[in-house]
Amino acid sequence: MTLFHAFFLGILQGVTEFLPVSSSGHLVLAEQLLGIHVDPKDMQGLNIMLHAGTLLALLIIYAQTWIQLLTAPFRKDKKSTNMLVLLILATIPAGVAGILFEDIVAVHFQSLLSIGLAFLVTGLVLLLGECCKDGHKTLLQKVLHPRTPAAKTLTIRSAMAIGVAQAMALVPGLSRSGLTISTGRMMGLNRKEALDFSFLMVVPVIGGATLLTMKDAMEGVIILPMLDIITAAVSASFVSSVLSILFLRRYIVRRGLGVFAPYLIIVSVLTIFLAVIQ
Repeated sequence: MTLFHAFFLGILQGVTEFLPVSSSGHLVLAEQLLGIHVDPKDMQGLNIMLHAGTLLALLIIYAQTWIQLLTAPFRKDKKSTNMLVLLILATIPAGVAGILFEDIVAVHFQSLLSIGLAFLVTGLVLLLGECCKDGHKTLLQKVLHPRTPAAKTLTIRSAMAIGVAQAMALVPGLSRSGLTISTGRMMGLNRKEALDFSFLMVVPVIGGATLLTMKDAMEGVIILPMLDIITAAVSASFVSSVLSILFLRRYIVRRGLGVFAPYLIIVSVLTIFLAVIQ
């Protein structure tokens, strides 16, 4: 692992974590294409450092929102308290999935063929999410809650649906932001609501994973990279994450995620082709 590799993977993590194209899938793809052969324990340590940069970017950009949410129960702010409860509920599926299926995913879903198919699924989900219109009842709403009008704000049902989508993104190639934002749209949320909820709900997940990985590092289960590698990876991940978040918050409200679907379909075809010829 060189400084260039760490810096490049940091940029890739920051960009693809928030763009709806799957950071985990692109990291695995980049490792194979660049010929980065690293011990799995070392790679785990690097990955958590990359996510630490992402987490720092989220906390800084959404600092005011998190302060408002965390102090809401003490200020008797009912609206913000309800949002905090919904975020907690939405985090549960990913936490459970991580505990139960992380090892299974690490063994069975790291191949190029699996990632290529997951890229394709993500692209199709993005297209499906863009078929939804604000204020109209969507397909998921008709199936899950047929007798009620279209949702205009977050509900327990929509929060849990978005949480399940986040849990599914444990599989490399399935984009967390793509699945969660699109699911939010399919549950009746407007683009801004879906995006903000998606970016808020990932903080506890990344934070929890970071703490668990640091614990494993202290116990020698995984190995953290050298300080220069960590510095390059975290710095690149942080800066690219900030730029990606700011870009998406402006872009998605106006344009949506559908534009990323053709890219994912092309990458899917190329990834599957690489899997076949190897």
